[in-house]
Amino acid sequence: MPCLSCNNSQPEYSFRVLEVHTLHIRDFSGERLVQALGETRTFEVCAACVSSEMRAVFYPAGRILRKCSGFVMLLLAGLGLTLTVSLNPEMMNALRLIGPLAVFVGVSGTIGKVREILAQRKVLAGMSEQEARKSSAWQCVLKDAPKKYNDNDITYLPIDDALKFTPEELAVKYCLLSPISRKAYEVIRSNIYE
Repeated sequence: MPCLSCNNSQPEYSFRVLEVHTLHIRDFSGERLVQALGETRTFEVCAACVSSEMRAVFYPAGRILRKCSGFVMLLLAGLGLTLTVSLNPEMMNALRLIGPLAVFVGVSGTIGKVREILAQRKVLAGMSEQEARKSSAWQCVLKDAPKKYNDNDITYLPIDDALKFTPEELAVKYCLLSPISRKAYEVIRSNIYE
């Protein structure tokens, strides 16, 4: 089976996963989730893709620029609007608030994304080389595997790691409904012994 990310024919890591399909139903009473188990799949990732993911985590400048660009543009637009409104005193008071609000959202969003990326780097740096490579391979799977099936969102439960958790812990970790987490636990247990 080829690498999920680059179709290289020499994968280093293989992950067996169980799909969980989630449909968000929105109506007048609010939002409800409907979940169902999907199929069991195998995803493989090659050494080059794992190394590339690790480089992106340990040297995060490109990732920070990519993930923060929207917030930076919002920040700049807020600064421009604030400057424009301050130069025209006859503009409405409501417009006076939009600029500083956009600046605040831009700054807080940028800081939040940078913290998230640096926290991921710190976690990976605290692992052994083998654990870090496996974690990076899993991140490649999460990044490149299909995220949607029709209108359903897809969550992947790693079969090898999921048995470390109780059904209740699976429900919390992967945002599963309680009956689905119990059923997923049963399916995962049966797949381990195949």
